[in-house]
Amino acid sequence: MPSISSTKRAERGVILTPQGWYKLQQAMQESETEHNWGRRFTQEQLSDRAGLSIHTVARILKREKAVDKLSIEYFMRSFGLQLAPEDCVRPMASAEEIERPQSQQDWGTAIDVSMFYGRETELKQLHEWICVERCRFISLFGMSGIGKSTLAVKTARQIQNQFENVIWRSLQSMPSLEAFVEDILQSLRQLQCCNLVLATSLDSKMSQLIECLQQSRCLLILDNIESVLSNAGQVGRDRSGCEDYRHLLRTLAEVPHQSCILLTSQEKPRELALLSGNQSQVRELRLTGLNGAEGRKLFRHYGEFTGTEAEWNALIEHYAGNPLALKLVAIATQELFNGSIAKVLKWVQGGLIFDDIRNLLERQFNRLSNTEQATMCWLATRPEPVSVAELGEDLANQACKRELPEAIYSLMRRSLVDKNGELFSMQPFVINYVLERFIQ
Repeated sequence: MPSISSTKRAERGVILTPQGWYKLQQAMQESETEHNWGRRFTQEQLSDRAGLSIHTVARILKREKAVDKLSIEYFMRSFGLQLAPEDCVRPMASAEEIERPQSQQDWGTAIDVSMFYGRETELKQLHEWICVERCRFISLFGMSGIGKSTLAVKTARQIQNQFENVIWRSLQSMPSLEAFVEDILQSLRQLQCCNLVLATSLDSKMSQLIECLQQSRCLLILDNIESVLSNAGQVGRDRSGCEDYRHLLRTLAEVPHQSCILLTSQEKPRELALLSGNQSQVRELRLTGLNGAEGRKLFRHYGEFTGTEAEWNALIEHYAGNPLALKLVAIATQELFNGSIAKVLKWVQGGLIFDDIRNLLERQFNRLSNTEQATMCWLATRPEPVSVAELGEDLANQACKRELPEAIYSLMRRSLVDKNGELFSMQPFVINYVLERFIQ
């Protein structure tokens, strides 16, 4: 049984409410921008600033265990804030005083993720960023079929109860920005059962959206953002007619709010790359393929297969562990080769490209500029990884030579080119596609 004194200390102890925590986070971020080069304060820096122990600082920020109210007052004052009555609450009273309603969700056209393989490291990283560090904007990017949407849904399903509202939207249909923002506002109005009156102008609607994200903790997942980026030319530049999306993305990433935007894209928008970093509230995660064990597990969902360890590894490496490509190959292997890994491997290493995989790459290739396409063609003809300088020697066109570094950089951001030190290369199945396309 706890002593009387310990019981009284528990009663005196308080934690920050979501409102108090958000107010503190805003002040901390402003101070980090002004006094710490935009980098997040370490717990040692916060301890020195507030005159509190590192242990106390950690407890205040985690909001899991109570601390003396005076300690929170000191911490708030160190950032020029006054502690208001609604900024803190006793933990034992939190269920009554800051009871959080059950998460309200609008999953739209989110895909089914009952068949999910691997990605334990990525799931853990996203949970850390979203639930522990409370990052407000996270980009998942990688080539087509790599599993961005699947990972986003899986993550959102796992952490949905950490948010008051969860909304999933795909931008594949390329809605106008105004239609998109209005759709999100209407969904929030229904989920929150509020009497929000939609503004008439786009700017006002965007302001309403930011206000909603500031007032409640929402998880907003935006899938296929590349659909509103340019068809050709430099990566991350906006499609004609959807240029306002750039402004929306920057606003959602730059303006402080207590929500989280989780975005998926084949391409990494340039504006977001400038904002992201390990010490920022804006993060990015590039997805690569499944490893050998995960790839084999995916295959076995489609039947029985026979093959040696070396054959399995060679086949999965040929497709760089791309989950969608592996799924398509698994189905074809069952139908055409009776589950023989050796037989399908012989064909794909000989240049066979299944139609579904060709279509997968075709859509991404058609978004490239002429220089980017030419760069991929030259890379495909080189048997070994090459440097920018070596590749430049192969290009007769002077204009292409000048644009080569930018083209390589753009292809890397689209996950079509891999980098190892100063050398660049492409995955075998991408090489097969490029060679087939240019031979034709």
